[in-house]
This record gives sequence, C-alpha cells and structure tokens, in this order.
Amino acid sequence: MRKRLFVIQILLVITFAADAQGELKFQSLQEVFAYADSHSSTFKNATQQSILAKYQTLAAKLAQWNFKSDASFSSIDNTKLPVSYLPGEIFGGPAGTFKTITLGQPYVSTLNIAPQIDVLNPYNMARIRVAKAYEKVTDVNNLLSKKSLYESLAGTFYNILSYQWQIKVTQKSLLNLDTLVSILQQKQQAGIARMQDVNNVVANQFTTRDKLQQLGVMLAQQYNSLKILCDIDAVMPVLINAADPSMTAFDGSLAASGHLQQTQTELQKKYEEEDYRAAKRYYMPTVSAVGNLLWQQNSRKQFYDNNTWVSSNYIGFKILLPLVPDANKFATVKYDRINLVIADVNLKHAILQDSIDNEQLKLDYQKAFNSYDIAGKIDALRQDSYQKNLDIYKQGILSATDLLLSFNDWLNSSLNTVAQLANSEYAKSKININNTVK
Repeated sequence: MRKRLFVIQILLVITFAADAQGELKFQSLQEVFAYADSHSSTFKNATQQSILAKYQTLAAKLAQWNFKSDASFSSIDNTKLPVSYLPGEIFGGPAGTFKTITLGQPYVSTLNIAPQIDVLNPYNMARIRVAKAYEKVTDVNNLLSKKSLYESLAGTFYNILSYQWQIKVTQKSLLNLDTLVSILQQKQQAGIARMQDVNNVVANQFTTRDKLQQLGVMLAQQYNSLKILCDIDAVMPVLINAADPSMTAFDGSLAASGHLQQTQTELQKKYEEEDYRAAKRYYMPTVSAVGNLLWQQNSRKQFYDNNTWVSSNYIGFKILLPLVPDANKFATVKYDRINLVIADVNLKHAILQDSIDNEQLKLDYQKAFNSYDIAGKIDALRQDSYQKNLDIYKQGILSATDLLLSFNDWLNSSLNTVAQLANSEYAKSKININNTVK
C-alpha cells in the first residue's frame, strides 16, 4: 500500500513540479501579475490600442488644416479640332454670310498643380477634442481589462494554492489510513475484529486515493488556465510554491474604494459631448486658401517640341458653406444628442454600481473569512474527536464503523478549512486589486 501511495505522489510531482531547468516559478500573486504585465496578450493589445488612439489624435490635428495639393498632367491629341462660325463681314464678306474657322492646336500638354489649405475649419478642429477624449476612454478601458485579468489571475492563483493544500491534507490522511488498516488487520488476525471492518477501511483508502488523483487533475487544469491567462507556452513547466496554510487575522480596516466604472462612464460621457459638439460645427463655414499653378504647351506638329511652355497661376481664398443640410450629418447630430442623454443616465448608474460593488467586496471578504474561521475551529474539534475515538477503539469500546466516520469527518473538515482559506485570501486580493488598479 505504501508503494502505491509513493507512485501516486510521484505522479502528482510530475503534474505540478517539472524539471528545475527551464521551470517558471512564482512565489506570490504579485509575481504572477508582474509576469502577466509583460507577456499577456491582453496587455500587448492594450498597448497597441493606446498607440492607435494616439495616431488618431495626430491624424485629427493634421486634418484641421486639410492641406492637399493635387497635380495633374495631360497630353491631348485633338484629332479633329472644333469648327467655329464667324460673321463674314469681319473678313470683308457680304453681310449675312459666315466663315468657318478651325480654332485651337492639335497637340496640347498641360501640367496643373492646385494646392489648398484650410485656414479655418471648425468641424475638423473640433474633431481634435473628440480624438483626445477617445484616448482617455481607451486608457480607462485598458484599465478595466487589466482589472478583469488580475481578478482572473487571482482566482486561478488561489485555486492552485487550494488544490495544493488539499493534496497535502489528503496525503497526510492516507498515511493515517495506512495506520488504521494495519490496526484493523492485526485485530482481525487476533479474532477481535470483523473482516467487514477491514474491507470498509480499505475501501475508504481507495476512495481517498481517488480523491487525491482527482485533486491532481484539477490542479493541472488550473495550471493550464494560468498559462492561458499569462500566455505561457504550453510545454513550459510552471510551479507555484505553496506555503503551508496558516491562520490569518481579519483585516477589518480593509475597504474597497475603487471607482473605475464611474471614471470610465465619465470619460465616455465627455467623449459623447465632444462628438456632439463637433457634429454641430459641420454646418459652420470653412475658409480655405487656394492656389493654382499651370504650365501648358501648344503645338501644331507634335508633342513636346520646341514650342514654349506657357505658365499661369493664381492665389485666393474660398468659403464653403453647406446651404442644404446633409441628411446623414443631420441624423448624426440627432444621434449624438441621444447618446449624450444615454451617457448621462449611465454615469448615474455607474456611480451607484461602484458604491454597491465596493460594499459587496467588503461583505464577500468578511463572509469568506468568517467561513474560514469557523471551518478551522470545526477542523480542530474533528481532529480532537478522531484522536480520542482512536484511543477508545483501541480499548475495544468504539466500533470500527464509528471510528471510520470520525476519520472521514476530520478529513472533510480539513479539506474545507484549506479551501475556505483560499477563498478568504482571494476575496481579500479582489479588494486590493480594486483599490490599486485605477
């Protein structure tokens, strides 16, 4: 039996403690956070989203001038020149007659450059403020993603600790079961214990071994979840060094003070305000400086001969004012006004939700710690009862069935104690995450 237990322990070691070379170890939750900050796809994407938002702001700043300069070049062969009819008297002919004249040159080459820059463009200028507001919304959205990832990491981290602690409790219980099996076998050989009692305790031993292997599988699953969250290669061995579970004091002064949801909604409202403000400026006039540079060559023989390129140019300004409202722009203003109302409602709700969420986090921590505290006291009582029942059984006063029930009660209470400890630490970590990611 001890040989089988040794084999199970070796399998568990292979599951969560691989070869030291190339192994990734974490001593604390903060170390897990630090690794995720530099390796998780969530943070990598957040960085790219922030860069993208900054580029959009830069594009908006350049767009306020709307500088453009189109150049065009053409070479036209007028295979048939237009014919004009002029009064004949111009050329000395009789009145009422017309003379046909062919005007123009067969070969015409033209180079045209038309620069333009907006001196005053209220709509594009307002879009700069929209882009800056979007930058802030992107940043706070990234913080919300970070908070969510940290909470998932904390949950996985304490699940791993919980299963590791439960494995240690179960291994210790198997050693106690070995002792029980030995005692009952000796009593059965001496004729003072029934074979059914031996069978029951051996069956309980198998059940406990099955519980141990199930805990090992669940531990491996949690390690896989951690790899996904931190983007760790699937073949990379990962180990979290679990300290022995110990009694911790309740931190009554710990209170949640996060308001990230409120901040996000405030910035979203600011974005909607700027978007609405920009949409209304679409109807304002745009003043642009314009110019034109033209070079043209005309020839009766061929393209690009020795004829002179004639140049002309002008500069000026133009004012563009939409007289007939664009239906899409008109609808956009209406949509933005509604979105602004919605954003105001969402802000009031977010303030309320942050307040309640903060209170709920504190209640969850208090509840989890109290459950752990009670579980620890029950565990101590179950252990004491088992030890006393074992002594009574050796004296022949207690039945083997009652002794086995006492043992199972102790095992279950021990498993529940370490599980409740992990839950308490997780609830506490959520408050810390809520207070620091802002």
